[in-house]
Amino acid sequence: MKKYIYLLLGLCLIASCDKRIKQCETATGKFFTAVMESDEDAMLEIYPLAYNMHYFPHSDSYKINSVSKTSDTLYQVNLTNTYTKGRSTVDKEVFLYMKPEDETSMTIVDSKGLYPKDRVKLYKYALRHNLIPNDCETDQQLGAVDDSIRSKLVSTIIRMQAWPYDYFAISHINWRLLSDSSTGSFLITNKSSYTLDSPKYKLTYYNNRDEVVATDDGYITYSKFKPGDMVKVDIFTQHVGRAKSMRVDLDLDLEETLENILDNN
Repeated sequence: MKKYIYLLLGLCLIASCDKRIKQCETATGKFFTAVMESDEDAMLEIYPLAYNMHYFPHSDSYKINSVSKTSDTLYQVNLTNTYTKGRSTVDKEVFLYMKPEDETSMTIVDSKGLYPKDRVKLYKYALRHNLIPNDCETDQQLGAVDDSIRSKLVSTIIRMQAWPYDYFAISHINWRLLSDSSTGSFLITNKSSYTLDSPKYKLTYYNNRDEVVATDDGYITYSKFKPGDMVKVDIFTQHVGRAKSMRVDLDLDLEETLENILDNN
């Protein structure tokens, strides 16, 4: 009798596993259909954490190679994703890791091979600076590294905005009034560890009551401003009225400066 009970339990387990494998195949089909149709909402419905990869993947077609159960609740789908890159067709091995959403469906909890390493500037920056841990393999792990690096760079840029003189030495500020215009120059030295391409400055003019009477901006240089570089900047501003003082600041937009750092360092 026990033998038949064990046999029955075994058959039930096999049937349950087969059901989950079919559900994995269905979830894979739904996800890649959404990818091919650029339907982000549908992608996130199947793979809620896909946004951590920063860019959604490309696909022209896919082929499931195998589906296996790797633990009590985790399933692995191995597939080949085919997509167009420039004039070439790329076949890339992809792994989807799934868990049961409910009795009838599966959800993707992680992946490997979807993360677009060739398109994510944060990843390229991390690679150049050896910031990617050796055990960082899955797409979610790579996305977490990107988020950490972005957070650190954003914090640095915010400090640059708040205390620019800690990162850039501005000296020899000379200016004078010509009627209601201002002409002069200043020196600026890059004390930071970052190269910035075509960084901008901002001028603020005040009257004798410390009220702002005019502003102006311009480029420190039209080329790369490297660590240790010193540049003389000539200035000319119209309609400053009876300005009595002038302040020089860096014009650092957060997102533009982040892109600048990722592109040039």
